[in-house]
Amino acid sequence: MSVVILGILTGVYAVLLLTFSVGILRAKKKPVTENAPRPSVSVIVPMRNEEEFAERTLHALAAQNYAGEWEVICVDDRSTDSTFSILDPFSKKNPRFHVLQVPKDAPFLESPKKRALETGFKEARGEVLMCMDADCIPPPGWIASMASRFEGNIQIVQGAKENNGTNSFLHSYQKLETLGFTAIEAAGFSLGIPMVASAAALAYKKDLFFKVDGFGDLVHLSSGDDDMLIHKMIREPQVEFCYNLDPEAIVKTAPVDKWKTLLFQRARWASNGTSYTNKFYTFFLTLIYTFFIWLFISPWLVLFFDFPVSWCLIPLAVKIGCDSIFLTLAAIRTRSLRFLPYLLPAELLQIPMIVFAVPLGILKLFKWK
Repeated sequence: MSVVILGILTGVYAVLLLTFSVGILRAKKKPVTENAPRPSVSVIVPMRNEEEFAERTLHALAAQNYAGEWEVICVDDRSTDSTFSILDPFSKKNPRFHVLQVPKDAPFLESPKKRALETGFKEARGEVLMCMDADCIPPPGWIASMASRFEGNIQIVQGAKENNGTNSFLHSYQKLETLGFTAIEAAGFSLGIPMVASAAALAYKKDLFFKVDGFGDLVHLSSGDDDMLIHKMIREPQVEFCYNLDPEAIVKTAPVDKWKTLLFQRARWASNGTSYTNKFYTFFLTLIYTFFIWLFISPWLVLFFDFPVSWCLIPLAVKIGCDSIFLTLAAIRTRSLRFLPYLLPAELLQIPMIVFAVPLGILKLFKWK
């Protein structure tokens, strides 16, 4: 029975990654053309204590070359540093930029970022809402590339992201992991079953956001301003979506600088794992997590108990083999082959990272902004 269960878990993981591999091959790189749609766009950037990144993010947004109507709304979410003193003078010199502030005495929320985003959405004048994190650097053609994908019934467009940073192992691990997350997004969207999404480079129609009551039933969750929102949106009739793998849409994101911070970030991402309305999806995630638990404990069972070594090595080899195929295809599609030398150590580190991040997230045992 144990062998059968282990075989099922390993098979599920292998089928998932090979399916993702097909999905990443189907993801399209569609350049912007002269006849591409040019809807009006509002870029919303929530900021809380972002003095380190605010100025460079503002300059990157100011350099956008979009020919349609666009604006940027920066929402200062109760910052206690100099974030507002950076935003305010910049907006006065740049008419496209507007600054809003969440009141300092605003009530506690499990996810204040959703409140900051919705504060900006309510003031937005654009037909399309584009979200971006404050530590992101968009290329000059980002708005134009994302806006160009709103053709026909397309109402949701997910863009790609890539970590910048140094060549340290901590940063390199995040670069490879971000490549994996981005590729999973691209694969899911391309296959018509978006499993995950990222608010670091996400766009959707303003009317659609308010039609589904925005973050209404998600506001009590620590995250969910991206994938859970998208899951709500795609249940609406005639809502189509796509992934934008155009190099001009790849946003650079800043890595964290401490392992503990990285663990807490992953825990925050995992905190809503039991809150998805689709119970099959939750069950599927549980199977994948169980597979990772086995990968973590099996070496100790082999070392200290009379367990066959094949029970450890075969599932691990399947994981590394399938991940290597998937990440190599993703690296080719996104021109990120330089990240692959860190593949093996990252594969081994990912196992305990996920095993510990999930319970920390579900039990809310993490600290974030």
